[in-house]
Amino acid sequence: MNEQPKLNPVLQIDSEFESKIPPLTDDEYKQLEENILSEGIVLMPLIVWGNTIVDGHNRYKIAQQHPNVIYTVHEKDFDNRYEALAWICKNQLGRRNLTPIQKKLLVGDRYEAEKMAHGGDRKSEVVKSTDQFGPLISAHATRARIAAETNTSEGYVQRAGEYSNGAEAAEEVSPGFRQEILSGKVKPTQQQMREIAKAPPEERKPLVEALQTASPKKSNKPRYKVPAKPTMSAESRKSAIAAIQRISAELARPKPPLTLQGAVQQFEWKVTLMLEDLDGIFNSWPQLVSEEIYRNQVVKTLEDLKEYILHIESGSLYEWNREARKIVSSNTD
Repeated sequence: MNEQPKLNPVLQIDSEFESKIPPLTDDEYKQLEENILSEGIVLMPLIVWGNTIVDGHNRYKIAQQHPNVIYTVHEKDFDNRYEALAWICKNQLGRRNLTPIQKKLLVGDRYEAEKMAHGGDRKSEVVKSTDQFGPLISAHATRARIAAETNTSEGYVQRAGEYSNGAEAAEEVSPGFRQEILSGKVKPTQQQMREIAKAPPEERKPLVEALQTASPKKSNKPRYKVPAKPTMSAESRKSAIAAIQRISAELARPKPPLTLQGAVQQFEWKVTLMLEDLDGIFNSWPQLVSEEIYRNQVVKTLEDLKEYILHIESGSLYEWNREARKIVSSNTD
């Protein structure tokens, strides 16, 4: 006998679970509300773990504002809250309208949650099995699997994890900062998130405030700016300036010669940045893929890149002829 679905149960909202979900714009929320009210029912069941929502926070809030609206739930079972967090991130990564920064943060959140789900330390690469008789699950294996499932690279997943750690550290001193990142209100760089994660707790607050009040102008050099009109206490400003000076000194320190492996990692990073930029363009202009006339132009532009890759696969060097706008072979002698 099939169990009847529960109608309109009272549910709990976990703030950490909810923080993983990119917020709807005002227009998107309004449209969702109109759709629900026109039907009189929430068509998609809310996903819950026990009586805690893991998917459907906006639908639940709308239903609470309109008591006549009917909703049901679908229960999922997780061994621990980190498995639930990993599932939330994976589910959100299935959305087609994510921005590059939303994708990076969700990939990083999922990576960190999966490490914790198997007994790992969020601050380290050591991951243990929750089963004392089971095999250890390495961070490398976790990165490789997530990279394959998200069409990224292991390096991207690791950097995304660092970004997630920075976001968590910032959230601890400034609740709501994650949502500011996910909504695009603030756009911290990889270096800025890394510095926040590394900073002592007492120095994080001024670093986060500096990001929140900084000019939105783009810059190729990741750096913090103290606002022209101070909004912090004198003590916080002093701490922020000290942190900025430390970062500047670190950037000015002579770097060791680049190794071959370092060159590989640098190359991977540049390719990742390029792919993120392209992903952003296609998310903003999906017609470039869906409409044949534009898709043909895009594919034609990518032909040079395809030839570029073929040269490398064959083991030959390459040269870009700017005047002829084509790649020509170059001898290794």
